[in-house]
This record gives sequence, structure tokens and C-alpha cells, in this order.
Amino acid sequence: MSTESTDPVEPPAVVTPAEEPETDESPKKNSWLKFAIVGVLAIVLVGGGVWALTSLNTTGVGDCVSASPKDVDKPDGDWNISSEGCDSTSATHRVASVLNNAEDPCPAEGIYEPVKDGSKTMCLMPNLAEGNCYTSGDDGAFKKEACTTESPVKIVKKVDGLPEEGTVCPEGSSELRFSEPASVYCMGVHEGS
Repeated sequence: MSTESTDPVEPPAVVTPAEEPETDESPKKNSWLKFAIVGVLAIVLVGGGVWALTSLNTTGVGDCVSASPKDVDKPDGDWNISSEGCDSTSATHRVASVLNNAEDPCPAEGIYEPVKDGSKTMCLMPNLAEGNCYTSGDDGAFKKEACTTESPVKIVKKVDGLPEEGTVCPEGSSELRFSEPASVYCMGVHEGS
């Protein structure tokens, strides 16, 4: 008797690679399309970055800045300006107004510094706060400092609005008045330690 099996044996399946369908797109057309997409994305990203820098980082009325002339001997020239939080010791000025025309004057009453920032002209006032002490720097800006017996100036009171002169500040202090925003700062000498 034979031990051979009578079951038919199937040969192993042969796998042939599938043929890629022919297309009209040549490698040149694909690289041009990739170049166009990269170019459009670059334009969108650069345009968005420029918009963000000019729109989101604009300095407006009420904002605080660190500002000083690039050349102390030429305060009418270019200035170094950077946005700061109003509580920061480096925030030397506050934007009082933005002028529509560079030839327009800053408000009449107060210590304002007309400063050109790009295409706009801002009127900056000192960034002062009640209870803080200040010295005057070489560039004329008030600089916040710790209050000591040596402190030359302390803002003892701030009043919103422009009441009649001589009616709001304590005796022994002097008034520093601003017409925009309407406010009076009472400047005295720090008497504590």
C-alpha cells in the first residue's frame, strides 16, 4: 500500500507587484505645485507676523512705556521706546495722547514730551503714582526709586480732574498739573525712613 496522498497539491501563489496607473502629472508638475504651496504659506506666515507686530503691539493712550532719547543731547531726535507694565520701575512714561498730525502740539498744561514712534507722534507724560518716590534722571525722566530720607520727590496725593489751583494739595507740597488726562499730582518730600 502506498502512503502517498491523492489530494491535489496547489502550487504556492505568486505575488506580482501591482502596476501604478499612469497619470498626466509629471515630476516637474508636482515640484511646481509644491513650490507654489510653500510660497503661499510663506507669504501668509510673514504677512501674519507683520500684522501681529504692528497691530497687537501698538502703544495707545494710557499705556506705559520705557522711553529715553537715543542721544541725551538731542531730545528732539529719535527715542528708544518699549512697552512696559505701569507698575514696572522701568516704565518712565505714560501715553497721554496720540497726535493726528506731527505738527500738532501736545496738551498745554503739564510736562509732556512729544515723541515720534514710527508714523505716529505721541505725547508722553511722566508715569507717576501716589505713594511712590522719584528722582530725575540725566534725560529728565522721573525714575521710580525706593522711598528713603534721601528721596527728593514723593507723590503724596493724586487727584483726578483739574480743580482750582492751590485747593487740593497738602501744605508743603507742590502741584504738578496735567490737562490730558486731567489730573493733579501733589509732590512733597518723603519724611519717613
